[in-house]
Amino acid sequence: MRVEVAHRTVLTYERPIAETHMEVRVRPRTGAGQAVERFQLVVEPASPVRSYRDGFGNHVHYFNHVPPHGRVEVVAESVVGTSAGLPDLDDGEFPDDFLQFRGPVQEAPGVRALARRFRDGSVEQRLEGLVRHINLEFEYQPHTTTVFTAVDEVMRRRTGVCQDFAHLFIAVARSMGLPARYVSGYIHSGVGRVGEGASHAWAEVLVPGTGWVGYDPTNPVRALERHLRVAVGRDYQDVAPTRGTYLGAAREDMEVRVTTRALPS
Repeated sequence: MRVEVAHRTVLTYERPIAETHMEVRVRPRTGAGQAVERFQLVVEPASPVRSYRDGFGNHVHYFNHVPPHGRVEVVAESVVGTSAGLPDLDDGEFPDDFLQFRGPVQEAPGVRALARRFRDGSVEQRLEGLVRHINLEFEYQPHTTTVFTAVDEVMRRRTGVCQDFAHLFIAVARSMGLPARYVSGYIHSGVGRVGEGASHAWAEVLVPGTGWVGYDPTNPVRALERHLRVAVGRDYQDVAPTRGTYLGAAREDMEVRVTTRALPS
């Protein structure tokens, strides 16, 4: 299928700031059945935009704006062609990076217990059971966690959003001894899918003999052609859609809006 994505981020400040430096990871990846047909990035105030590829192969765009300003807007528009959930066969380097516990992805006692619970069957059967378990036992509830919330707190609260469930899934998969990574992107939702209206998050596991296979515990399904991959990393901190600094003592408010639209094939 072909999907058009518009990702708009607006940052406003209660008083003028200066020297904004921002990195954004909003250009979809190519590979694993996904091809970027068109990508455009516009920033306001108008500034030169440069780009590079980070250590995980993600596209990173960055810009600086030195004069005083009270608002920053970043609009990314993409057209992406996708196929139905094909494994990523080309990116098997450095799997040890995706076995380590750090930041929000912790090997808490509850994580180890879940890994033991899903130790029978093939790797894919175990992971599919884990996806269903997280979806059934944890409630999707916005505004109950932050991007810094660790897995042990998610397990205690039994609530969270897609990034929390992805972190939990990754922690359990790593406790099973399987390399697992965080995926940020979008989902063209259709009926009954959670995630449209903002960036979405899921996980990929390096399944022996198959490659990186995507699992979305929020919905709960394997990653399908409706899942549009933007960036991969060890956890959210590696793939945050926007990250930046500025000079000033003003409060920052952020508004994010994502829309997707299916296009004729």
